[in-house]
Amino acid sequence: MKTQNMLDYIGDKMDAVDFDGDLDLNWDKEARVFEVELTMTVEAAKGYEVEDQDGQTIDDGEIDYSDAILFYDATSLNGDDYKDNYLAVFGFQGKQGIAKATVDAVFAYLQEVLDDGQSDLMDFVDGTSDADTFELHFDEAKYQTAYAKQPEASRHEYLPYPQY
Repeated sequence: MKTQNMLDYIGDKMDAVDFDGDLDLNWDKEARVFEVELTMTVEAAKGYEVEDQDGQTIDDGEIDYSDAILFYDATSLNGDDYKDNYLAVFGFQGKQGIAKATVDAVFAYLQEVLDDGQSDLMDFVDGTSDADTFELHFDEAKYQTAYAKQPEASRHEYLPYPQY
């Protein structure tokens, strides 16, 4: 049986997420990165103005919110350079890839982030939230808890970088 690579495994994990929005996987072969893009769409309450991520004011209709998780080649990139631009960043070890436990923990916790985020975004656009801005939050401690629940064997089982 052929070993599953990072691209296929991340794609399968995305397919298993229960989410009403969109999840897209982008692979930049030259940069050696994968982006898991997530987009939430909700209906704005009539008469309640919201400024979207692009600075456009919307007072009626659909509001989209997008964010992404980055998986990057830690042998050639510094993840700290990207932390401000992504919900979360995770390094992998070049051709060796990434530990299966890391990906499993990311997606186990991502389900919680998306569930809470969708609800919080609906509250934000209908005016029932006290927040001035909306953004998703990736709590490192909660991710570490999800990682700790992964089987020990999956911490040492690596999903290799794809060879396409």
